[in-house]
Amino acid sequence: MEQRFLLRLATSASLSVLAMLTTFASGVSDGGHCVGAGAIVGCPDVSGEVGGGGATLIGEGSSPGAPGGSGNPGGGSGSGAGSGGDDEPCVEVVVGLCYGEGSVPKAGDSEPATPAVTISDIAHFRPDPPTQRMQPDGWMVVGLPTNIYARSTTHVVSGSLLGAPAEVRFTPVSWHWSYGDGDTTTLPTPGATWQSLGLDEFDATPTSHIYRASGTYVIDLDVSYTVAYRFDGGPWIPLAGTVVLAAPPLTATAGDAVTVLVDRDCASDPRGPGC
Repeated sequence: MEQRFLLRLATSASLSVLAMLTTFASGVSDGGHCVGAGAIVGCPDVSGEVGGGGATLIGEGSSPGAPGGSGNPGGGSGSGAGSGGDDEPCVEVVVGLCYGEGSVPKAGDSEPATPAVTISDIAHFRPDPPTQRMQPDGWMVVGLPTNIYARSTTHVVSGSLLGAPAEVRFTPVSWHWSYGDGDTTTLPTPGATWQSLGLDEFDATPTSHIYRASGTYVIDLDVSYTVAYRFDGGPWIPLAGTVVLAAPPLTATAGDAVTVLVDRDCASDPRGPGC
């Protein structure tokens, strides 16, 4: 949930300003985080910034038209707008996008305030596309397992979200293959090479597929990613739904293999039939 807070101060003492902003910061975040922009108006020689746990002001100033130059309109305490008199406050600080555990909710809310971020908000973040590989490379033997596997990893993309610096994390969770022969499957694993699985060529793997007829096939892969985001190094916040990314297709040819029985092996007779 996007949350905005407005603080108005009228004071002529920098120590008073700092003390009030400390209280303000702990009241806003108290274990959460605030990011956004700060606006400071009406006071010369006052600077400040917004970020992390709240707002910080440095300098001295007095409210325009304050009686006696005290900086407190109407003789008020300087704790904020409406403390007395008709003058505008000397300092105005706007804090946007407070989030995290302990953040102050909007009036009537019972839960801590969190940004209203959806999958569509992170559409401009560009995740790394997945890829796919196969063994044998570019061809299959009809009736024997072809090992098809994916290359996709968890990764983080940096950018701007709701006007603030943010990171978005993409985590692959499922792999959907369309083998080009009418069969499809969705698996919870990307697979791996025969060698890394400790298997021999044409052994079945969790992601292998058997083609039943010779021909040329186009293999398509879609990978689903869960998404989480964070602001300013804060905690990761998961989003509902998934993002689906397509891998470049593979085109491969399936053919028949002929087995020939001979009276000696190819090591002793390399010119023999089938060698």
